[in-house]
Amino acid sequence: MPLPSPPAAVLLVLLHLAATATATNFTCSAPRGTICQSAIGYRVPNATTYGDLLARFNTTTLAGLLGANDLPLATSPKKRVAAKQTVRIPFRCLCAGNGVGQSDHAPVYTVQPQDGLDAIARNSFDAVVTYQEIATANKIADVNLITVGQKLWIPLPCSCDPVDGADAVFHLAHIVDAGETTSGIAATFGVTEDTLLKLNKIADPKTLQKDQVLDVPLPVCSSSISNTSADHDLRLPNGTYALTAQDCIQCRCSSNTFQFQLNCTALQGKKGCPAVRPCGEGLNLGQTSGAGCDSKMCAYSGYSNSSSLSIHTTVFKNQTAPACEKAGSSRSVLAGSMWRIPAISFHMVLILVCFL
Repeated sequence: MPLPSPPAAVLLVLLHLAATATATNFTCSAPRGTICQSAIGYRVPNATTYGDLLARFNTTTLAGLLGANDLPLATSPKKRVAAKQTVRIPFRCLCAGNGVGQSDHAPVYTVQPQDGLDAIARNSFDAVVTYQEIATANKIADVNLITVGQKLWIPLPCSCDPVDGADAVFHLAHIVDAGETTSGIAATFGVTEDTLLKLNKIADPKTLQKDQVLDVPLPVCSSSISNTSADHDLRLPNGTYALTAQDCIQCRCSSNTFQFQLNCTALQGKKGCPAVRPCGEGLNLGQTSGAGCDSKMCAYSGYSNSSSLSIHTTVFKNQTAPACEKAGSSRSVLAGSMWRIPAISFHMVLILVCFL
């Protein structure tokens, strides 16, 4: 194939500079093969439907897409999505062992007539990846040479790494809009600006660029899911839900829930789902009792499916929260002090009697 003419070569250089300024590989230092859930905030270029977005990315189920955007489970796939609206697209992240996190070999894009790698990256995937990253992921030696019908893996950026000492976070790829600031983005997503700057290696907030892709580590709800359960790494940020246990259980994360704990309930009337036994203290799944540090909740603790599906629960007590442990310790110290005061007084009385 002949070399590009000088104008075309200049254009490629400009595209390269623009792309490298707006996209990034997320760091993923976890061991090779580590997987977790991540998402991108996709700015829809043209009006479409949730069903069309599901088919375009093919990285989740309709329930997964609805849950990531906190839409009712009964929402039709024909529901319209306005142009320029941002929709969270969840996907499975894979740490490749080379310090880079990318979507686990999905989505897959089929090359159309008149397509080019840069057009695919920008027009179909909002430049959340660069044409160079697509070429590298698909072992394309000549970025100008792709064929109609060719299947391309689009390596979406992601991470499974902990941040600021948190055992788990949910990494969201956020594409910067015009006028946004690092402080505003941090406030929107409930993270500190310092964390956002450090994670994205931004020395000066004033250098933030429109269309830059940021790694935003969203806090997730804690859970009581056992490490032996297949869904033990269920990570849900605030304002989202997901189906688990073969779609028999719906777990929701909300800042208003009990101790920022996953609130899971059984899907009523779901065919093939077993009955969920109450917790040992008379509570049904998702129910709470008591108040303050004496409150408790019947929490979902996972499922097993050796011969038949079985759903497990456990009692989560607020007394296990750090604040309550500290309060309990204070109460113990206070109680000890209250016992010591009468004892000291009694001994003082004895001393006075002896001197009289």
